[in-house]
Amino acid sequence: MKRSGSETIPVALDADGQPRLPSSLKKIRTLYVRGTLTLNGKLNFDCSHSLSEEDYQRLTGLTRNQFKAVANTVTDLRKSEIRSVKTCLAILLVQLRTGLSNSILATLFSLEIHQIQRATHAARSSLMKSFVPSFLGFQHMSHDKFTRDHTTPTARTLFADNQQDTGILFLNGTYNYLQKSSHHYFQKQTYSMHKGRSLVKPMMILATDGYILNVLGPYYADGHNNHASIIKHAFKTNADEINTWMHEDDVMVVDRGFRDAEEILNKMNFKVEMPCFISKGAKQQTVDEANTTRLVTKVRWVVESANGRIKQWKFLNKVVANHYVPHIGDFVRIVCALVNCFRPPLINDFDNDDIGKEMIEKAQLDNHVKTYVEEHNLLRRKTVYKEVNGATELHMFPRISLDHLRQITMGIYQIKSAKNYTDAHQEDDNYALFICKARPDLLRVKMHSRHSSSRCYHLWLEYDENEVTGWYCTCKVGSRMVGCCAHIASVVWYLGYHRCNIGAAQSVNASGKFSSSILNAKDVPEESDLSDVESVDSYIEE
Repeated sequence: MKRSGSETIPVALDADGQPRLPSSLKKIRTLYVRGTLTLNGKLNFDCSHSLSEEDYQRLTGLTRNQFKAVANTVTDLRKSEIRSVKTCLAILLVQLRTGLSNSILATLFSLEIHQIQRATHAARSSLMKSFVPSFLGFQHMSHDKFTRDHTTPTARTLFADNQQDTGILFLNGTYNYLQKSSHHYFQKQTYSMHKGRSLVKPMMILATDGYILNVLGPYYADGHNNHASIIKHAFKTNADEINTWMHEDDVMVVDRGFRDAEEILNKMNFKVEMPCFISKGAKQQTVDEANTTRLVTKVRWVVESANGRIKQWKFLNKVVANHYVPHIGDFVRIVCALVNCFRPPLINDFDNDDIGKEMIEKAQLDNHVKTYVEEHNLLRRKTVYKEVNGATELHMFPRISLDHLRQITMGIYQIKSAKNYTDAHQEDDNYALFICKARPDLLRVKMHSRHSSSRCYHLWLEYDENEVTGWYCTCKVGSRMVGCCAHIASVVWYLGYHRCNIGAAQSVNASGKFSSSILNAKDVPEESDLSDVESVDSYIEE
């Protein structure tokens, strides 16, 4: 009983004889006893149960056990009166993962801004000494181990003739955007005419399964630092002993930005694989050029996926403050080392090389549909076609499963794009299908580009009752036989899969939810009151 003035108020007691508290206050009391909450309310990484597993992943990009493993490696990092070793490490990882400013981090950790800066510098220096060298750089992995453990069978079949000791590497430059600098010469060196903003370029060297072997640079962004110049500089200066690590006959898979470095790489006895250029005056790649380009893009998608992994650490995806520029290379290397250490490979199937063998076989084929279309001038002749309704006609078109469609496209990107292409053309009532009168097994389709409203593509599909036997599209890569372009995949997906399994009357995507709140200035009623417009015109004339 508790006495208040002259009245006595009953107080409920628990089994231990202590006052019974409400559940919310009881939970706070329990968290405080365990060390989850502190008097100043700061984030507490010293107590193993202070944060949940989800909180660790959201704040640092690592699990609780992974964070502990990294903390155990930074043996030269010392605790101070204001923060512990784990707190110092957490400050850097939270900043890299979330991209928060020093002022916000000071609030979260109940420290001053200059203390946050010192902790970031100390953690960065320690990680670069004790953690990064074990998971990044030419010295952390031998050439034999790299080729044995990080080369996919498909890439080895396509580019190395199944040679087990041949290294296959991806070279790719990524970007880290910077604030505009008041230092005129530095601003000139970091300004990219291609991107139209200030940035620096780290040069990444990756394996075919997405493993990041090394990061060179970062380099400036002006005209003297394109991709070709950067890789020339790396070999001429023997950056990080790259000349010692590389072997002759190693394969370098690059994009078209390295075209000026192809000659010097060939002189060093490296094999260069690059997507083909369209010949001057031509509008489309030849069959051989399109097939060769597809062999490169089949394996090089891991470069963009690896970049996407790195940019999940928001600090590298945002505009970096100028006072961090001297250390931006270290931040990139720390994130890459964390990805190598704790993230699984982008490709886990190291036992199946059937796709590579099939692609090599198809790369030798000629596109007979393209030959027929050009010989009979079917692109310009219109009277030889009859328009058909794809929803109710074309009963002879084969029914195709998603597995079969993936065998046709030899990838999943075209299948993902097919749904969006079909939906866009159905909404615009522009999904025109035509049958060749002389050849009922030849279908012609007119499609608009997803990038430009004024550009149209024409494609032809040859089929029988069981399968699609040939295709040709007028887009840049539409003549290839190794897979097909997204336009052809869209028509095959719609006629062979979606129409048969779901029904043509049903919309592919409910895209109206994206545009219901967006206005379009071209949507004006035909019978509108023009009195206001006339009055404005007369006012201007007066």
